[in-house]
Amino acid sequence: MLRVTTKKVATAILSTTTIIGGGTFAYTLHQNEYELSNIGLIRFARAGIVASRVFVDYKLSLRGLEKDTDDYSKSIKEVHKRSAEKILKLCQLNGGTFIKMGQLIAVMEYLIPPEYTSTLGELFSAAPKTGFDDVKKMIEKNLKKPLDEVFSSFDHEPIGSASLGQVHVGILKDTNEKVAVKVQHPKVLLRSNIDLKTMEFFANAAKTLFPDFNLMWLVKETKQNLPKELDFLHEAKNADAVRRMFSHLTFLKVPEIKYDYCTKQILTMEFCEGKQINDIEYLKRENINVHDICSKIGRLFSEMIFSKGYIHADPHPGNLLVSKDKKTGKVQLVLLDHGLYSTLKDDFRVMYSELWLSLMKPDLKEVKRISTEMGVGDLYDLFVCIITRRSWESIQKGIKKTKQDDKEIEHIKSFAAQFASKINEVLATMPREMLLILKTNDLLRSIEYRFGVSNRADSFIEMARFCTSSVYVEKLRKVDNTFSYYKMWLDMYWRLLKIEIYSRFLMIKDFLWFL
Repeated sequence: MLRVTTKKVATAILSTTTIIGGGTFAYTLHQNEYELSNIGLIRFARAGIVASRVFVDYKLSLRGLEKDTDDYSKSIKEVHKRSAEKILKLCQLNGGTFIKMGQLIAVMEYLIPPEYTSTLGELFSAAPKTGFDDVKKMIEKNLKKPLDEVFSSFDHEPIGSASLGQVHVGILKDTNEKVAVKVQHPKVLLRSNIDLKTMEFFANAAKTLFPDFNLMWLVKETKQNLPKELDFLHEAKNADAVRRMFSHLTFLKVPEIKYDYCTKQILTMEFCEGKQINDIEYLKRENINVHDICSKIGRLFSEMIFSKGYIHADPHPGNLLVSKDKKTGKVQLVLLDHGLYSTLKDDFRVMYSELWLSLMKPDLKEVKRISTEMGVGDLYDLFVCIITRRSWESIQKGIKKTKQDDKEIEHIKSFAAQFASKINEVLATMPREMLLILKTNDLLRSIEYRFGVSNRADSFIEMARFCTSSVYVEKLRKVDNTFSYYKMWLDMYWRLLKIEIYSRFLMIKDFLWFL
């Protein structure tokens, strides 16, 4: 009798557990719109499987190999490639925040092994797209109106898609204006918290298992910035601030925001014509001077960093368009994606200006002093190589005096792969503001390289202008007598005049060459 009773109790417990477990799973599926990918545990498990496979691959493939040998170099490149492909698939499967993180790694050329940057670079062209039915639901849910009551026409296919949202073109019914409508991917917000915790967990695990490979700085940046990027009203306010701040730059266009059609998940703005800044065929077809484009970009971002201390945090060719007015011939830059900006503290902004002036002289003692003050210590030489994307040999000779060639670029890539742990150490210790500035530097250098003008002085001229102004304005602020004030004021304008004369010389030289 006791056996029968025990068996019945066990069966009842098992049945109850099965029902509760099944019911919980069914409820979880319902809460996550019947998609396994929305469940945090599934996404965590995927990341765990990939992390384990990557860890085992590194350990087994490099076991018994001595560093600084050909066998080690060959093996680690192969493991980098296999690992990058695994991480690429993980980012594509989990989407959203994972794609954002993968894209951040992909743009860090010369900092991250090329096997990772080239492989994860596919995430820029393969960003997820939300189907039109879900886009329609998202708009109607946020604007609390049927789509056809808001728009007289609305393109079903997006003109662009990114990790957090996609952009459609529409015509507003009330005003007949052509607008660009940025719609957040429906599941990004739902998944973001668990994704960030997952990344933090595995970054900590990777740091423990591979002390030389520390990506916690990147996770912390993403964790801090993602909530801002997911709030499209925050982006709208940033756009307004930048438009006011740079209203004196007649070549710059920041789309007007249509606040009546905006929420935290929907951003409606003026539609601006243009092609991506790196579309060389368009520039040739429209006879747009690439030196002029580089000068304009240099002017905009140099003023952002060295003068205003308000910096666009996601500059890449997709966020910077160029257009030419058919009637006037005026060339215009359109700045997009204002989801994230960083405000630089005045002392950092001035110190960074001093660093660049020292690099352009070059004054290596001053370079070391300033770099040390920025917290990188004895790694100052590696620090300035990362900032300038130049070799230490070129920095010693003077970056304005030495031309960068393919040989130097290959040397830098090889150096980055060889000293990845030291580079990670620098990235972990440098001021947080520097991480965003590095992305801006990457944009400028990559565009110049693509245009074939990387050895020109266009961006250096603009940089020298604003660095000089930044440093002298701070000095003038501290002067306590009139004579010293005017002496320093004259010195500043003499330096700025020399920069202007050199700039005019280059313009005349270009004009004569064109003739």
